[in-house]
Amino acid sequence: MNLNKLYISTAVLAVAAGITYFIKNADSSRPEDPRIGTAIVSNDDLNKVAELELISGTESMTFLYDADASNWQLQERYDLPADTKKITDLTNQLKEAKLQRIASRKPERIADFGFGVDYINLNDASGNSVLSLDLGRETDSGKQLVRFGQEELAFIASDSFSVDGDPVSWLDKKLIDVERDAIRSATFQLENGDTLNVARESDTADWTTEDTLPEGKQLNQGAITRAINRLVSINFIRLAEHNDPEVVGAQEHSYTISYTLADDTTYTVTAGRRPEVKVEKEVETTNEEGETVTEMQEEVETPAGAVFVKISSSDAAAPINDYMGRTAFATTGTLYTAAPKELAALLADIPEPEPETEVSTEEAPE
Repeated sequence: MNLNKLYISTAVLAVAAGITYFIKNADSSRPEDPRIGTAIVSNDDLNKVAELELISGTESMTFLYDADASNWQLQERYDLPADTKKITDLTNQLKEAKLQRIASRKPERIADFGFGVDYINLNDASGNSVLSLDLGRETDSGKQLVRFGQEELAFIASDSFSVDGDPVSWLDKKLIDVERDAIRSATFQLENGDTLNVARESDTADWTTEDTLPEGKQLNQGAITRAINRLVSINFIRLAEHNDPEVVGAQEHSYTISYTLADDTTYTVTAGRRPEVKVEKEVETTNEEGETVTEMQEEVETPAGAVFVKISSSDAAAPINDYMGRTAFATTGTLYTAAPKELAALLADIPEPEPETEVSTEEAPE
C-alpha cells in the first residue's frame, strides 16, 4: 500500500470529521440574529397593546384594556380590574430586558430549556400579535431563556422573569378606600339585633346620638371611631360564587354598618361568616382518684368559614355596586372578629360626678 496515499486519506477523514463535529455542535456557526442587543419588545409596540394573555401551565389569563375605566380587566375573573402596578411591572420587564445572545438553534437542546409552560402574548386592538413569547427556565447566571412563538431558536435575555399562575394575584384587591375624616354619620346594625345611630359635626368633633341609651351609659368615642375606621379601606383575598355555602352562611351571621360622608355619599358594609360547628363527644379521662371515667366534651367538627364582605354605594355609578353583583369577596378575618358584637361594646359608663368641695364660711383667725 502506498503510505503517502494512506496519510492523505487519513488527514482528509480527520478534517471531515472535525468539520462535521463543528457543524453539529457549534450554535455560532451562523450569523448573529439581528435581534441580538434589542429589547424583547419596543415602546412603540407596547403602545399598540390592547390585550395581554398570560399562560402558566393549565391556567390562562386574558387582560383587556378598558379605555373608559383606564384599567386592565381580567376576563377569567368576572372582568374585575387588574392590579395596574403588577401589569406595569411586567411590561417594564419586557421592554427593559435585552436579547444578549443565541442560546441554541438545535431542537434537541431547546427541548431541555423548559419551554412550553409559561407564555406571554400581546395583541393589538384588532387581535394581531404584537409579541408571542415562550419563557424557558432561568439560567444559572440569573438570566432568562426565551423564544418567540414556535421558532427553533432560543435566546438568552438579560433579566429573568416569570408568569404568576394565580389569577387572583393579578387583581386589584382594593374594594373601597375612603377618607375617614370625611365621615359625618353612621348607623350600626349588629349581629345580635342591636342598633345605634351616631353623627358628628366634623372630624374633630365628638360623636353624638339621638337614640335612647341605657341608663348610666354614654357613647364610647374611641370604640365607635375604631369600628367605623376598620371599614374605610377594605381589600379582598379571594373570590367565591354567590351560592357557595360559605357565602350563604356568612350572610346569615353578619353585621351591617352604614356611614355617610360630608358629600352625602353613603357606603353600606356587611360582613359575616359561617360559625364553627361543635359537637359533643364522649371522652374517657382519668379523675383525681386515678379512675377512668367518661365525660362529654365539645369538639369543633367544622371550623368557622371565611369572612365575606358586601359593599354598596349610594352613588349608582360607583363601580363597587357592579362588582358585588358579579361575585362574592372574602376578606381578612379581623373585619368580623374585631367588630362590635353588641351595643354595650360601643358604650361606656357615665363617670360619677366628683363630690363638691365644701367651702368654709368661718372667718380665718386674725
